[in-house]
Amino acid sequence: MDVAALARALDVLVPEILEHTDTPGVSVAVGVGDEVVLARGYGVADLGTGAPMTPETVNPIGSDGKTYTAAAAMQLVERGLLDLDGPIGPHLGDLRVVNPHGARPITLRDLLTHRSGLGTTFGFADRVPPAPLGEHLRQVFRRGRSDLYGGDLVPLWSTPVGVQYQYSNTGIALVGYLVERTNPAGVPFDEWVRRSVFTPLGMRSAWFPPAEAPPEALSRRSTGYATVGGLQFVLPPVYVGDYPAGTALTTASDHCRFVLAVLGGGALPSGRILAPETARLMLTPQAGRGPDPAATVGLVWNVFDGGLDEGYVGHGGEYFWGWSSFTRGWPSSRVAVVVSANQWHLAEPGTSHRPSHFAGRLVGGVVTAWVNGLDPMPSKSPAAAQSWLAGMLVADRLTTRIGSRRPLSAAEIDALVAGAVVRPGQPWDPEAFRAALRDYPCDSLGEAMAWSREQVPAHLQALVTSELGVPWLGRLVAGLEP
Repeated sequence: MDVAALARALDVLVPEILEHTDTPGVSVAVGVGDEVVLARGYGVADLGTGAPMTPETVNPIGSDGKTYTAAAAMQLVERGLLDLDGPIGPHLGDLRVVNPHGARPITLRDLLTHRSGLGTTFGFADRVPPAPLGEHLRQVFRRGRSDLYGGDLVPLWSTPVGVQYQYSNTGIALVGYLVERTNPAGVPFDEWVRRSVFTPLGMRSAWFPPAEAPPEALSRRSTGYATVGGLQFVLPPVYVGDYPAGTALTTASDHCRFVLAVLGGGALPSGRILAPETARLMLTPQAGRGPDPAATVGLVWNVFDGGLDEGYVGHGGEYFWGWSSFTRGWPSSRVAVVVSANQWHLAEPGTSHRPSHFAGRLVGGVVTAWVNGLDPMPSKSPAAAQSWLAGMLVADRLTTRIGSRRPLSAAEIDALVAGAVVRPGQPWDPEAFRAALRDYPCDSLGEAMAWSREQVPAHLQALVTSELGVPWLGRLVAGLEP
């Protein structure tokens, strides 16, 4: 694989992506086999000081840290200290966790596949540090309400056990508590993860709060920005009660090492964290649909297109209110990409794209094209590519999206081109815009998707697929099905 070609493409495209998404900076790591073969920083880690984002910059990775928690739990399954399919109750001491909708007891597999019946929670965050993990969870389950808008919108328990996928930070916090209660050293959750996951893999810049990162590491931590429109804010610290569900601090390169270990059967040359069969199980589809119609769910990992031998796996994360993380791995070729960004967009994530993941997804698209043997550089000029994409989306919204099979007329296209308002400095190619309006099929979503795959620059294909596929609608439908 031509790593130099990928590096050249990233050097050209990532600055444009940062500008397009209002992201101050990203740290990118790409791994192949046992090694991180490319590590780059783009933009700035702090807008006030101008400190650059570098491969050594430490960022919170949010829910990407769930993969560490899952690995730690599966280590204890290997030792016979936890049972993947046995009830969790006997391991919880005086913490009582019972799904009130009946059915069977909750298992570790239910928690790791987000099928315990727990509703969506935001992690029970506050602007003051939380209670210790066990005490925090006792408070949560005694109260019996989600933290989303005080529990008024989403109950703590939403379905019987095993009925459907329902992403739950509290469910993964329970996994962390099981690790804390059953690890043979009798140490807190964060200490066990440090000993059993980070240290064997040589992850020297990775910590799981409440373990305190050393001052030298904290000096490398980026500043996170909450963005909306043209505004960027540094908000006060927010602390997550469900911290095993996503509070880890690390570099993109260290997280990439972890991903490579899981893709490679649970080990790197520096050490082993899982048996090969356990690592494979984590990336194997476990239970129906996952976070969207294109995915199933493994043990925490999202699995796309079959995962192990054909597709890819991934996760992502956000940390209040200033950081986002994007992870993707291809088990068959053992390639991984991690993108850490110091931005959280304050717009609601109810549209086709979660705005805070936008930069990561676009960078991930460049790497995906490279992994698939395509030229990661766009085949069109920036002006032509952006104008063509805009024309395609306009055509889609006026035809396929609203169910109309009537193509745009020549007069309508002329009017759209003539009436376009282009702000100063915006790349613009009216002929590329016109071509997309003219050529876009309007007979069916399937034809539109096939056409876009042939026409769209490779690094934008994931973006276009999700825009045409209306993922939020698919997730809504999936949520109504068992």
